[in-house]
Amino acid sequence: MWELEDFTEIRRWYALHLLLCVTFFISGVIINAVQFLLYVTLRPFNKSLYCTLNYYLIYSLMSQVLFLAEWWSGSEIRVFTSDEAYQMWGKEHALIIMNHTYEVDWLMGWIVADRSHTLGSAKVFVKKMMQYVPTIGWAWRLSDIIFLNRNWQEDKTIMQTQIKEFFDYPYPVWMLLFAEGTRFTPAKHEASMEFARKRGLPELKRHLIPRTRGFIQCAQSLKGNFPVIYDVTVGFNTKEGEEPSLQNMLRGRKVMSEIYIRRLPLDEVPDDDEGASKYLHELYRSKDQLLDSYINTGSFTEENDLPKYSSRAMPRRPYSLLNMIGWASFVLSQILRFYYNLITSGSLISISFAVGIVIFAYLGLYKMIGLTKIDKGSQYGSTDTNKKD
Repeated sequence: MWELEDFTEIRRWYALHLLLCVTFFISGVIINAVQFLLYVTLRPFNKSLYCTLNYYLIYSLMSQVLFLAEWWSGSEIRVFTSDEAYQMWGKEHALIIMNHTYEVDWLMGWIVADRSHTLGSAKVFVKKMMQYVPTIGWAWRLSDIIFLNRNWQEDKTIMQTQIKEFFDYPYPVWMLLFAEGTRFTPAKHEASMEFARKRGLPELKRHLIPRTRGFIQCAQSLKGNFPVIYDVTVGFNTKEGEEPSLQNMLRGRKVMSEIYIRRLPLDEVPDDDEGASKYLHELYRSKDQLLDSYINTGSFTEENDLPKYSSRAMPRRPYSLLNMIGWASFVLSQILRFYYNLITSGSLISISFAVGIVIFAYLGLYKMIGLTKIDKGSQYGSTDTNKKD
């Protein structure tokens, strides 16, 4: 029987990388068009039905990225959580608090969401500029994703209004908040710890100081409708897998992630701003202990007194593979037909146009990969915005 490793060299072919990229773009535009049509014709009259149909549309797009992790690279996750928490996954609304330390920690979160049947209903706070990005940005814009301006007075109103959209969804929603505000880098960590010392806040070794205003607004707005917080701490086992990057996954290299998840009642967050702020700082102190222990020993709980959970395997679901096969087959057939017609036309302009499309797709693919790299992240928290992190 064939194994994934038998196709290692094939998975490094640039032609296949281009096919994946073009498939994602073309299918994304088609999905965007269907979403928009339903948004203007169905949503004003039947929001519940629109949300249900959109669940599968957004899943069809997001699961193509999931395919890259699960099937193309053979990446795996190992989850540590309690039996009580695991039994509730996919059955309740939840606010997700996750560390943002690596290039693909968000993708590991997508895998957990998919295997908990909530990927199509996953929400996140992102920069406003993302809504203008074709495919994924447009899809999010039509899916009640919350776009922020990095201006607190404007963002506070946006959060208060948009969060209410989730309360009457016909299925559980997982809403992701990166409370640190940006991805961890040494430069940002140094600036963050300087800020902590000035404010008398506890210093962290593996995280940035969390930004409390967004969390406070979320907690206050969600109480009574979202019962829990899932505190998610993501690490990567580089003894069993490669360095965690989208580029390694694209080249068919396995990444191994280990994830520690706690289920915390949202009503334990104090109602007042000061109490909620202290709660978040304490939460990040414990997250820091978990990640520091993991990096030092390979165990989240070896060096602390936090609950010890057994590892839990979450089997892959076949849907991201089937979805990708379907879209890739459709797109490849159309590409071959398109290029055949161009080349047989004998027109130099047509042939040049065909070559230009390939070059554009190639550059677009690696531009997308470049955006996930840590040194391309936000300059927030940097001591010198003219320097690269």
